[in-house]
Amino acid sequence: MTHAQQVEASASAVRKLWERHGIKQPLRFLGFCLSLLPLPVIQQVGQAVDRHLSDKDMDARLSAVWEQITALNGLAQTVETLEEAIVEVAKTVETNKTLQNEVQSFLRSLGAYQKEFIAIAEEGSFQQIVHSLILAESAQFVSKSGGTNAIENSTVHAQSTLLHSSGGSKNFVNNTTFQGLSGAVSMQGISTQGNITVQGNSVGFGPNSEITFGGNPYLVFGNCPLCGKLNQADRRQLVGYSHIQCQNCKKALSFSLPAP
Repeated sequence: MTHAQQVEASASAVRKLWERHGIKQPLRFLGFCLSLLPLPVIQQVGQAVDRHLSDKDMDARLSAVWEQITALNGLAQTVETLEEAIVEVAKTVETNKTLQNEVQSFLRSLGAYQKEFIAIAEEGSFQQIVHSLILAESAQFVSKSGGTNAIENSTVHAQSTLLHSSGGSKNFVNNTTFQGLSGAVSMQGISTQGNITVQGNSVGFGPNSEITFGGNPYLVFGNCPLCGKLNQADRRQLVGYSHIQCQNCKKALSFSLPAP
């Protein structure tokens, strides 16, 4: 399961609602809410929402939340596709505590609040969780046998969160907050090994576990052929470019990105 698959499935569910009820902008927020759920649940909850859309209280509630979102981020309303809109809503919600509470309350009212969220990357696989809001009683990010979980620009609301990595695997966490009942822990640009548990504002370390700075799985690097200086950059920032400036001698160097 990837976040992109969840976004695609939730956008599909909203399009089906549009076919039956007409295109309504606030349903873009609903699409974001659905994208937080496991793939098998998205369609079921979408069908449940279908039965409530004629309810005036539901309509008023969605409209009020949508007004808050568009006041903070107009792109949520103007981007062309539902998939793009869901991403823009995610960017808005991740930095707004009031909207996070609205999402949590909305999912609870639909009976869609998860008891447990589990993300697993194994056998050399790579899983990216970005611009996400995860709501569950407990959350687990598990990487095994050379797998990698990259969790970025996200918020995890859970009473307890486990970050597990073993067998040459790792969890990379950047610009992400783990929010519990008694506080929160924010992590930026770190990698975890072993078992790391986050509860409230505390972090627990299992045997032979550690947190290290760095470990960005998108990092690429190479030596300048002119001065020998080692240059490194996030490969996502290089897409669309054919040259990079050496950090030392300032010469423009051509490059090609290795396969991901």
